[in-house]
Formats: sequence, structure tokens, C-alpha cells
Amino acid sequence: MSDEVADSPKTGTINTCGYWYGLLIPICLGLGGSFFSLMVLLGNTSQLLDYGLLFFFVLLFHMGHAIIWPSSAALIYFQGKKSGNLLSKNGALLSLKLYAVWLVVIIAPLAWFAYNFNGIV
Repeated sequence: MSDEVADSPKTGTINTCGYWYGLLIPICLGLGGSFFSLMVLLGNTSQLLDYGLLFFFVLLFHMGHAIIWPSSAALIYFQGKKSGNLLSKNGALLSLKLYAVWLVVIIAPLAWFAYNFNGIV
């Protein structure tokens, strides 16, 4: 028997690029769009934006995390399921689970607070 180490051992590497694609693309699209429009709206101290652009950025702020994140995750999930790409399917599924946590932990308490204390605070 030889105790020598092989010069080029073949080790199995797992390509997790599809998993991160399925997880991070929906989150970055949704929250990135919301935070970008929030920065534009907060930076608008003067009347630089007319009402059309103001409406666009307010709509993008609300649609980013409420519509774009779950719809892009569902699209990647069904594409991964159709093509058999298990990694992107699992990443998109985790993204949808994180979206549910986002709604329960962040959005629902803020909506409750805004509804119950409207005009008081």
C-alpha cells in the first residue's frame, strides 16, 4: 500500500449558483426597488419631481416588496420545477418563505400601527 497523496484528487464540488440565484434575485429586485425609490422620495426635498414621477416612485416603493419580490420568486420557482433545476427551485422556495416572514414580522405590525394610530401620533 502506498501512503502517497494523489496530485489531483477528484473531489465532488456542488455548484450552488442556482440556489443563490433563486434566493437573492427576488429579494434584491423587491427590496432593492423599494429602497431605491425610498431614497429618491426622501431625497426629494424640493419640487424636483412632478406628480407623474412622484406617483411612479411611490408606486415602485409599494410594489417592490409587495408584488415584485413574490412574483419573481414564484417565476423562478416554476421555471426551476419545469426545467428540473432543483437548486434554483429550493432557493426560490426559501425566498417565498422569507417573504412570508417579512409580511408577518415587518409589514403586518406597521400596517396595524398605521391603521390604529392614524392621526394620533
